[in-house]
Amino acid sequence: MRIQLSTDQESLKEAKIIAIPVFVGLPPKFENQLIKDFLKDNPKFGIPNEIQLLFNAEQSFLLVGAGEKEKFNFEICQNFGGTVSKYLINRFKDATLIPPAESEQLSSDQVIYACVLGAEIAFHDPSSKYKTEREPTKLGGLQIFLEKARGEDKIAIKKASVVSLGINMARLLGDLPPNEATPAYFVETAKKIAHDFKIKITVIDEKMAHKKGMGAFVAVAKGSDEPSFIIALEYVGNPRSKDKYGLVGKGLTFDSGGISIKPSSGMHEMKYDMCGAANVLGLMQIIAELKPRVNVSAVLALTENLPSGKALKPGDIIKSYSGKTVETINTDAEGRLVLMDAITFAQKDLNATKLIDLATLTGAMVVALGNKITGVFSNNKEFSDKLISLGETVGEKFWQMPLGEEFKDMIKSDIADITNIGHGGSASSTAGSITAAKFIESVVEENTPWIHLDIAGTAWDLKPNPYSAPGATGVGIKTLVELLTI
Repeated sequence: MRIQLSTDQESLKEAKIIAIPVFVGLPPKFENQLIKDFLKDNPKFGIPNEIQLLFNAEQSFLLVGAGEKEKFNFEICQNFGGTVSKYLINRFKDATLIPPAESEQLSSDQVIYACVLGAEIAFHDPSSKYKTEREPTKLGGLQIFLEKARGEDKIAIKKASVVSLGINMARLLGDLPPNEATPAYFVETAKKIAHDFKIKITVIDEKMAHKKGMGAFVAVAKGSDEPSFIIALEYVGNPRSKDKYGLVGKGLTFDSGGISIKPSSGMHEMKYDMCGAANVLGLMQIIAELKPRVNVSAVLALTENLPSGKALKPGDIIKSYSGKTVETINTDAEGRLVLMDAITFAQKDLNATKLIDLATLTGAMVVALGNKITGVFSNNKEFSDKLISLGETVGEKFWQMPLGEEFKDMIKSDIADITNIGHGGSASSTAGSITAAKFIESVVEENTPWIHLDIAGTAWDLKPNPYSAPGATGVGIKTLVELLTI
């Protein structure tokens, strides 16, 4: 979609449709008699994402609720932009949007960034590739009208376009069916991004992983007939610095649970078990285009978890790339196995000095925080506090979870170094998300700051809403962009 700034009052008069934010109880920035009459008759109009289309012979006006002025924030502003875009997408060819005024919470460029980000994200439609009958997309251009435009506002539009492209790419990968989005498909997508954005890529197949000693990854991968891979993508923005972020993404393109098979109800949603890797890949595309002065290496562990004659079995003992041995109690706790080798690879081979992993890891996380808040586990409070704070600025909610030494005994094994599940034998057993994080922490090198984001509840949302299509969310990308570009 073409998005441009305009300060031309004549273009405003000529616009076929103008989208206007309305705060509860306050007159909008743009008013005419038609709008005044409507708001007089509907004084409570303005609930977030509430919509009313007004029209006369000359123009149409799309009034969109922005809530109470004092509660206005980045998330509401983004959803305003998304609501506008999603409503207009099949109805108008071009439109003008008047963004909400800057406030104590948001500067002018933050408002523009949020509005444009929401408008672009709303364009993603996972059904467009598969439905034989659907409404054609009409909206091709969106004009952002400002009485006065600053350089920061133009930069905000550019940033929003880049970030939304990466988010929507990650969402597209997540929403693809597992018969298409195989590990091999993921590799080809990563190769294209590496080529287009000139970043280094290394691809390790199962045979190479076995030779390197990545026993945990290979143990999961051997249950599938699909080839499995570990991918490394490397961006160098500051060659003089030895500091390097290591981003690790869980990429189970389908997870049946393996021998410890999941219930059939809801299993189709396990195509989303690769959203951690998809979001890391989308983030790397964004970083490569924004070009911050920071060094970032990404490691994506890509495989399927399926039952077969070759599959990992409960009771198996495997040796990970770190050298630690693992007693496998439950094969549905496979994500932590592939992550432990991927994290070790980020440290041992890529020399990462700070680690962040994203993984749809535990059902216990969904029980604890639902589908609106991401769980944060970390060995460094300053590091995690920074991420949580940055998340607040871009409308992503995180919650710090405990990770004390008292949980370490819950993954002790009598015959190996650790077990892959806490006491109770299932991924949702007592302290399930904490023991999973504790398992991953066991291979994090001492004094290396590390954050684990359990996105099991936030990686996808199948409920329809007025500002975004159901499906993968791209959670965490916006926040990590802020972390890597400040």
